[in-house]
Amino acid sequence: MEARELLAGIPLIADVLSAQECELLAANSGRVFFPPGHLLMAEGDFGSSMFVIDEGSVSVTASDPRGVSRPVAKLSHGDIVGEMSLMTGARRNATAIALTAVEAIEIPKRALEEVLARRPELLDRFRPELERRQTELDRILGEARARWHVFGLSGEELVAEMRRFFAEVF
Repeated sequence: MEARELLAGIPLIADVLSAQECELLAANSGRVFFPPGHLLMAEGDFGSSMFVIDEGSVSVTASDPRGVSRPVAKLSHGDIVGEMSLMTGARRNATAIALTAVEAIEIPKRALEEVLARRPELLDRFRPELERRQTELDRILGEARARWHVFGLSGEELVAEMRRFFAEVF
């Protein structure tokens, strides 16, 4: 599947970006391949990109408040991993490992910057989806584990943090 078509079918992206903006994002992103067992990202690392899975499956785990690694999700075609770190500059909340051969679109920070430079108000539109994803992670791992809740960030503060992270764009 072409990157543009894949991105246009992802709610986090399609609900926020126009067709032209999806095209621009796709043009500045790249296709990557991971063999089974390959680490896509590790919990605690800084992230500079997110991945949209086209083919294959990925296991996502995260540490609970006691430091025990717990399964969070099994991702496949059309799923995104790494978006919270990319959007906020925060460390990765989870570890993602390829269960099978994986083909994905990697969206680097610079690709997102290109879109945000044209439409900075889009950061506000990403907020509800990021909050929803964090709430789901909190539900699975326990409220004490919440990354931006630990720092006391409200939804508005989350957007402010995203603006700070993408400050060179504005």
